[in-house]
Amino acid sequence: MRIKPALYGALVVGIFAGTIAIAGAAGAWQTTGRTASGTGSSDGTGAGSSAALTGQTTTEIKGWMAIGDVSIAWNIPLAEILAAFDLPADTAPETALKDLESDLFSVSSVRDWLDAHARDAATPTGSAAP
Repeated sequence: MRIKPALYGALVVGIFAGTIAIAGAAGAWQTTGRTASGTGSSDGTGAGSSAALTGQTTTEIKGWMAIGDVSIAWNIPLAEILAAFDLPADTAPETALKDLESDLFSVSSVRDWLDAHARDAATPTGSAAP
């Protein structure tokens, strides 16, 4: 039995795409790190890890991430972040960090600000920081 080339090509592409679709629906395939669920390893190797924000280290912040996600992950009110960088108070939480870039605001400045904010929160009231 001979299969026509066009049918064979469609069959191969269908099997390939179907496998990815089924694996993705089952949670066994991740095509991007931009997810909200942590499906990666927890052993610290980063193998298969998700790029979802955890609020543990500022190095995980990327320009495509939403400012509202940063607010939630670090448990800091969005209004406080917006005020710190002189951004409009009506900025939507789903706005990507890269879309807000200005002289006062960048991904690295957000990282620095969050690090300083964490140090200030860890310093007991009335004591001097080292």
